[in-house]
Amino acid sequence: MSVLKTRIILGAAMLLGFCGIVFFDYSFDSDIGLGLVGLLAGGLCLFEFYNIIEKKGFAPFKASGIVGGVVVFLGLWLSVYEEGLKPICACIFFPVIFWLFCVQAFKRGIDDTIKNVSVTFFGIIYIYFFLSFIMSIRYMPNGLSLILFVLLITKGGDIGGYLFGRKFGRHKLTSFSPNKTIEGAAFALFSSLLIAIGLNTIPGMKILPFYVIIPFGLIVGASGICGDLIESIIKRDMEVKDSSSTIPAFGGLLDILDSLLISIPVAYYFLVIIRY
Repeated sequence: MSVLKTRIILGAAMLLGFCGIVFFDYSFDSDIGLGLVGLLAGGLCLFEFYNIIEKKGFAPFKASGIVGGVVVFLGLWLSVYEEGLKPICACIFFPVIFWLFCVQAFKRGIDDTIKNVSVTFFGIIYIYFFLSFIMSIRYMPNGLSLILFVLLITKGGDIGGYLFGRKFGRHKLTSFSPNKTIEGAAFALFSSLLIAIGLNTIPGMKILPFYVIIPFGLIVGASGICGDLIESIIKRDMEVKDSSSTIPAFGGLLDILDSLLISIPVAYYFLVIIRY
């Protein structure tokens, strides 16, 4: 089976699976499905991240980092679930950082303290913290519809850019991501915009006025491209092609979610700024 066919089949299966989780939460007026998926996906992505940075000589605290990420995600999840727990947002990182320094001091001594703690904590921020904004979006008006919008705009742009860039791409977008082209990126933005407008015209799915859905589609689409490029920078620095070989034709879970790690918090802050 070709790489493209494998991508299409697995991509469709993953999309249907996620839609099933959203439908579960919608049916039971719940956030359990999204929360559990976020915790699991974050742990797998963070494990992949720590594995690839080890190839360049870094020594992250894998178990402590993943546990710390779970604490961050749970803390921010609870802070949007229970209004009285809002102060958690301001202090959730303190015990995680304190714990990482304790682990460093008692297990490894003082050598490479800054390097070890920094790369471990960066992974928590980059994956679990950014991913946790999905729970904040969940509790906005029409939260589940918004999440589907962000997912389809981001990944639809990914797919459109990939297919168009493969066929018509001529000019490289960056030196650190040689397979990405200016033509592909432009079509990715166009695809994101069309998807945003199209979804917003479906009866029962309209969430934003037309004059707002246009910048929303473009900004979410552009942030998805940036998320993809950020992971490309990390992988090139670590001299690896994919975050892992777990998922055929895709690489690792981090290779699939990289664009969403940026587009989800960007979408959240866009909606906050416009007072949605």
